[in-house]
Amino acid sequence: MNKERIAVIGAGGHAKVVASTLMAAGHQVVGFYDDNLQKRGTNIFGIPVIGPVSELTSGNFSHAIIGIGQNETRKRLVEKLHLNWITVIHPYAWVHPEVLLGAGTVVCAGAIVQPYSRIGSHVIINTKTSVDHDCCVGDYAHLAFSHLAGGVTAHEGAFLALGSTVFPGVQIGAWATVSAGSVAMKDVMPKSTVAGVPARLIKEAK
Repeated sequence: MNKERIAVIGAGGHAKVVASTLMAAGHQVVGFYDDNLQKRGTNIFGIPVIGPVSELTSGNFSHAIIGIGQNETRKRLVEKLHLNWITVIHPYAWVHPEVLLGAGTVVCAGAIVQPYSRIGSHVIINTKTSVDHDCCVGDYAHLAFSHLAGGVTAHEGAFLALGSTVFPGVQIGAWATVSAGSVAMKDVMPKSTVAGVPARLIKEAK
């Protein structure tokens, strides 16, 4: 679906990565939409920050994607906005043909997604992340240069921070966080935070 005209929601650091991924994949980014008044009238890669997000319905674009790293914010925007969401894979990523990717998901440069994995909607598979065979990643999850062994399930909104690793078959609960550099060797409860090697509970679910 190349040469689509795409609007990017957000104008921060992650939006730059999303836009560069879109352009590398052959799409045209027509503008960034952001509610931050200080960004209005600026540009990224020579592309204007138009904003606010409420003006998205009147844009000259065919599809949109959310360039915001915060998982709860992406979910809130998806529930509020009714747009045609594009899924994009960087040409320097590798995604096996037997992988399912949901709407609005971005697979960044250097990422690897192995066979029979199922990736939900509006997921971030960030730079150099690896997802091994038969994994399941829920909607709105964010894998940030993390490594999932085979058969891992990361439920909705899970955040696997920079350099984290998950052992085979482990379940990461919905909206849970695996802290940077941690190794999850056993299941992580929903809405909790774990850290360390091996990862241990540091924040219980509320």
